[in-house]
Amino acid sequence: MQSLLEPRREVWEYGLLPLPALCPFLDTNSLQLAHTRLLTRSQLSSKGDRVISIDDVEAVLEMTSVQAGVLYEVLSTLSVANGTKTTNLRGSASGIELALVGTEQIFVHELVMFLFAQLFSKEAQRADSVEYWPESGGFSASEPMSPSRQMGKSVSSSRMILRQQLQQHLRNSVYQLRGYGDYLRRNLKFILELAQEPSNPVDSTGAGSNITARELDRIRFLMLLPPPRQNSAVSSMVPAFFTNPTLPVETVLGALKQSWHEETLDSPRFISPSASMGGNGNMFALGGAPSPKVQRNLGLMVGPSGQIEDSRVSGVYKGTVVRGEGDFASPQDNLHITDCHDSVIYILAPLQTVYVSGCSDCTIVIGAAGRMLRLERCDKLQVMAAASRTVISSCHDCSLYLGTPRPPVFIGDNRFIRLAPLNTRFERQLVHVNEAGVRLDCANKWDTPIVLAGKERRGMGSSPDSPRASYSSSPTPPKLPYSLMPPEDFLPFVTPFVGSEGVLAGGPAHPHTTRWSVIAASAASNKSGPPLYLFPLPPDYEKALQNKLSLTSDLRRQFKEANLSKDKEKELNDAIQDHFREWLTTSNMLRQIYDLSNLERDEASSGATN
Repeated sequence: MQSLLEPRREVWEYGLLPLPALCPFLDTNSLQLAHTRLLTRSQLSSKGDRVISIDDVEAVLEMTSVQAGVLYEVLSTLSVANGTKTTNLRGSASGIELALVGTEQIFVHELVMFLFAQLFSKEAQRADSVEYWPESGGFSASEPMSPSRQMGKSVSSSRMILRQQLQQHLRNSVYQLRGYGDYLRRNLKFILELAQEPSNPVDSTGAGSNITARELDRIRFLMLLPPPRQNSAVSSMVPAFFTNPTLPVETVLGALKQSWHEETLDSPRFISPSASMGGNGNMFALGGAPSPKVQRNLGLMVGPSGQIEDSRVSGVYKGTVVRGEGDFASPQDNLHITDCHDSVIYILAPLQTVYVSGCSDCTIVIGAAGRMLRLERCDKLQVMAAASRTVISSCHDCSLYLGTPRPPVFIGDNRFIRLAPLNTRFERQLVHVNEAGVRLDCANKWDTPIVLAGKERRGMGSSPDSPRASYSSSPTPPKLPYSLMPPEDFLPFVTPFVGSEGVLAGGPAHPHTTRWSVIAASAASNKSGPPLYLFPLPPDYEKALQNKLSLTSDLRRQFKEANLSKDKEKELNDAIQDHFREWLTTSNMLRQIYDLSNLERDEASSGATN
């Protein structure tokens, strides 16, 4: 059976950057010129590929250090050349061991291919040049709504509008992804040019130009074979390379086009927009519901409890999801969390990339993301995560508790984001972090984010409303999209699971990781023992946390010293219990307790049946 070539979709999903803020004047012609200049400044690596320094990237692409820094962080996450095939800790021979985070090299062919992929975002904005485009109607996905922008609307009405808008964004994202695959197929010849060495250029007609198997394999950055051959060389799809060291570009081009997997992204050639939307553009139209496959690819809700698979959690509404080590196929490196609302999601497993998009009013715990956590178009999330890199794109009113050795990256229209150090722990957390490859030997960079904005170019002015204003000499700096959470507002988050295999991620956690009294004792002795959390807390946060955790013991001591009568003691206990029940209801914790009880019962009965 012939293998099929397909786009490497993570380049688009995890790597999409706002091109006007990164390289506003980039097009195909300028990319070709930049490619030549990058090759001139490059050096050969130990593997024989050409690498370039970050300073030279800044100079050639006329970037600021901030823009080049964002480019480096995202490109390093997606890099294939920085990794080698090896056996990972789970014993899988198809695992990828990446270079240490922060030490990755910049390979010229990956850089120019990454920039070429970004050019599709320009094409996707011109409906007349996009082959397949979503039907008009519904809500605009250009700018997500936020409760802070809703004036004169009820809370329930604004949240419903927001959810519909986020779902429209997910639909548009799927259409763009389909168009991206077609964009790569139409430009295969240009991609091969970017993969070639400067000593073997392609002339204007392509006649007489040859390409080696090594050069062809470089396009693995943009394309790959489907599982289980996703780590195989692209050149293995061209049998003629077995007997010839080089082949004409046109010969290779024809072989690649014949093996292109048209249905990889549910191409509109096979699924029309109207059919995939229920026949009338409504995703949830009665009598015309799309197939589960199409709904999963759209990332939208399938049934009241959503869709939960090895690589996807989608459509969960007012529910609780618990996934541990045993709930992911080995190896499982990627997870999508989409279209979830008013829910609590625990992902307690070592992963490489986690993509959260179109979610609102959720609490999400990510055990470990070894390469990247990307949050896109989300509203009112509370996220606790240990991740090597974090990208926040057009999110609103979110609280992010991060443990990360690299600065978080803000792109797009982010507003009212609160950053804080990681505030949760569970029994298998350290194992997950080590297996995923999150570096603990570096300081936690949660409080030094990078904000991608336009740049001040030589000889060009910058108006106050321009993105370039952040680099101008204007006395009024632009408002930051984030703020650092005050230490007095910092609280621990209890993850009530072990995080291993078995029912409910290994079942309830041991009291030493959940009881506040034990956490308080650990915090008090933190100076002489291991840190309370993966990354040591800043001193002011540690002090504020100790003060909060000691409140319970102080209150108990005061109650004892008050020598209350039995009637007064009963009255006090009743008042405390009433307030506690009220908090359980208003905070949705009571619903989560019911959810966990039902999940435990269902999984236990399922295990007994099996």
